Amino acid sequence: MQSQLLINGQLVQGLGEKLPVYNPATGEVLLEVAEATADQVNDAVLAADIAFATWGQTTPKERSEHLLKLADVIEQNGEVFARLES
Repeated sequence: MQSQLLINGQLVQGLGEKLPVYNPATGEVLLEVAEATADQVNDAVLAADIAFATWGQTTPKERSEHLLKLADVIEQNGEVFARLES
């Protein structure tokens, strides 16, 4: 399993320190996640600020359509999310 960061609509590798993610039941390392660097965090904040201005101009209907699509994807991947959560 490979983890990535979503910055400005693009999936990118974190360029910071790698941190282990443990299975709490066994203590086994499931994967390592690279943190974002300060530059990556700044890029993400800038992209979010720009996106907020656009998102704020959408109609409630458009927003609800986007959120329903997101809900569909979450539901389609429910088992994967449940395994990650537990």
